[in-house]
Amino acid sequence: MRKSIVTVILLASAASAFAQTSAPSPTLAKAAKGPVAAKDANKPQIGDFGFDMAGRDTSVTPGTDFFDYANGGWVKTTPIPADRSSYGMFHVLQDLSLERTRTILDVSAKTPGDKVGDFYSSFMDEAAVNAKGATPVKPMLAALKATKDKTALVTEIAKLQRQGVGGFVGVGVQQDDKDPTTYVVSLGQSGIGLPDRDYYLKDDAKLATIRTAYEAYLTRMLTLAGEPNAAARAAAVFNLEKGLATAHWTRIESRDADKTYNKWTAADFAAKAPGFPWAQYMTAMGVTGRPFYLVAQPSAVTGEAKVFADTPINVLQDYAMLKVLRAYAPYLSSDFDKTNFAFYGTTLSGTPEQRGAVEREVGLVEIARQVRRVRTQHLEHRIV
Repeated sequence: MRKSIVTVILLASAASAFAQTSAPSPTLAKAAKGPVAAKDANKPQIGDFGFDMAGRDTSVTPGTDFFDYANGGWVKTTPIPADRSSYGMFHVLQDLSLERTRTILDVSAKTPGDKVGDFYSSFMDEAAVNAKGATPVKPMLAALKATKDKTALVTEIAKLQRQGVGGFVGVGVQQDDKDPTTYVVSLGQSGIGLPDRDYYLKDDAKLATIRTAYEAYLTRMLTLAGEPNAAARAAAVFNLEKGLATAHWTRIESRDADKTYNKWTAADFAAKAPGFPWAQYMTAMGVTGRPFYLVAQPSAVTGEAKVFADTPINVLQDYAMLKVLRAYAPYLSSDFDKTNFAFYGTTLSGTPEQRGAVEREVGLVEIARQVRRVRTQHLEHRIV
């Protein structure tokens, strides 16, 4: 009997970890605010021993619906915070972790010469951020507009892509699916601002509304950046992305492990996907000299190269500029930030409110800390 009870508790704990509430509510359910005392570090944050027995719904028979039995009470009584599209126990723990990190950052911000503290303080200085508007990204935009030909433009796009800005083609490093001892450079379809091809091509009323909102978003971003004729230029960029989407594989096709495993040499790119300056792009991306590359969606990459070749350079420049504005919108003035969230956070994801600046900055600092950790550990992997 004891064994069965322990088993039920363990199963309920596992189910609880993945529990999420989906009923919308305007009420915010956040982790406790304020500094977390050191004495609480080893104290269970959920229930008396790490599992919330009160979160069960004992009116449900475990054998009928174990999820509702383990989590039904919690789901019914826990509202989704207005700044999230879903909420579960992992979000609760994430909020607790962010709050603890914020306590550390508040101290760092008051310590002269502390780079992490300075980084945190600069993000939180909303008045200074708003006063600068698009100034921080103006050099990037100017470099794109100054390119005289498509090869020069691709070089600039690659430089930005290495900084995290979206590019025309997706490039990454992954474990070779057929040789787990090596890591390889992989390329695949990318370049669109909506989730997948259906958002551009499917005849659906909801998606049509999203397309209209997306084009308005592109127009607004160009306007905020001080660019003239924003609506016409945004429409041209949207049509460019629609061309990319037309070449893209469906999500189902992209899940086929065999079809998405294709070895191309450097010479194959020029032969199989002409119209794109692959040699210059690979050089600027820092991925030359490989015996082969893995290409996930060959026909899509070929199609993207054709779209690039057929598109006037001024439209490609606007496309790249919008990629920059989207990537850096959360760190620019509030008009950029709010415009970006209104579309990607609310229209696409259904999140009513944006997370506060503190929560977003703490998350950003944590990412920076992890990047520094990876760089300092010098992890060695064999990349072919």
